[in-house]
Amino acid sequence: MHSQDKAVLLAILEAAVDAIIVIDSRGTIQTVNPATSTLFGFSKEEMLGKNVNMLMPSPFREQHDGYLSNYLKTGEAKIIGVGREVVGKRKDGSTFPMHLAVSEMTLGDQTLFAGIVRDITDLKHVQNQLAQANEQLEQRVQERTSELRTAQADLLKSERLATLGQVSGGIAHEIRNPLNAVRTSVYYLRNVQNPSPEKVAEHLERIDRQVSLIDNVITALSDIARMPEPAMVSCDVNELLRKIVSSISMPRNIQVELDLPETGLQAGIDPNQVSIVFRNLLRNARDAMPDGGMIRLTGQADSDDVVVHVSDTGVGIQPDDLARVVEPLFSTKARGMGLGLAISVAILKKNHGRLEVESEVGKGTTFSVHLKPYSTEQTP
Repeated sequence: MHSQDKAVLLAILEAAVDAIIVIDSRGTIQTVNPATSTLFGFSKEEMLGKNVNMLMPSPFREQHDGYLSNYLKTGEAKIIGVGREVVGKRKDGSTFPMHLAVSEMTLGDQTLFAGIVRDITDLKHVQNQLAQANEQLEQRVQERTSELRTAQADLLKSERLATLGQVSGGIAHEIRNPLNAVRTSVYYLRNVQNPSPEKVAEHLERIDRQVSLIDNVITALSDIARMPEPAMVSCDVNELLRKIVSSISMPRNIQVELDLPETGLQAGIDPNQVSIVFRNLLRNARDAMPDGGMIRLTGQADSDDVVVHVSDTGVGIQPDDLARVVEPLFSTKARGMGLGLAISVAILKKNHGRLEVESEVGKGTTFSVHLKPYSTEQTP
């Protein structure tokens, strides 16, 4: 090997982020790189010539020489050629999980083994956090499933939303996007190697945010099934709309424009319930524009009315269908239960609001949500 090649290999060894340890067939450490000293706390001089089991806690320490001897006699590999998770031991006696990959090499008539060690403490921490998040999610899903079953039983007696199938369709319509976001974050946390703490926190926060969104949706749907009183508060509709728009996935060929006044859109509503209305309208607008287009949200307010218009440049609604689009089980879509607008009308009625629609075939549709300004004297 040329001296230049040797210099390059030595530079790579010295600069490597992962710990690299070379041992002989007896387990004696021949050389280590600086990352090994950083990881285990021993100086290079303290490790050279020592058995590599000094870097292992019991029972790995006692088992290692047996593994190595058995491999040299039988060729049966337990670690060599196969990466696996093991436990390392630092100079101060502390232990940590690590990933170890060992390769065999021949140098002249001598057999050597090179081990590459990576500290996976952060990855194990992420896995534990993910397991806890999954347990909490499962518990919350079970709790909500029980409530949903009760709500479905009540709904069978309701004349407002006729069948159990309608509720199931409405729930699937409302929670599919949050579940997809949870699934994406879980996939990232399970598969990414050595994610940064910032990325871990970001995805855990996203999971928690989306689970809360599902929780709110199911609560609102259950409330509508039982027809209780909404929890009226003073809500900044402008801020509510911006949050909703940012949570809904839109194709690249669809542009969303918000033309809302900075102040004045203060309505007395239950934001969890009314959010369902706006998400329904935005998804319907998106679906009405298969070839792309524009969704525009505008708003105005006076002493008697807070109005938000959701307009699209889509296919429009036939005049004969216009009066029926808010009826349960009526849908202009090829797929769907036709429940979203019926739920929206029921929600707005409970929140002292109403829904109006105007449409022109081939040019688009505008849904107008009318809400009442907040008043401490509001009663259902």
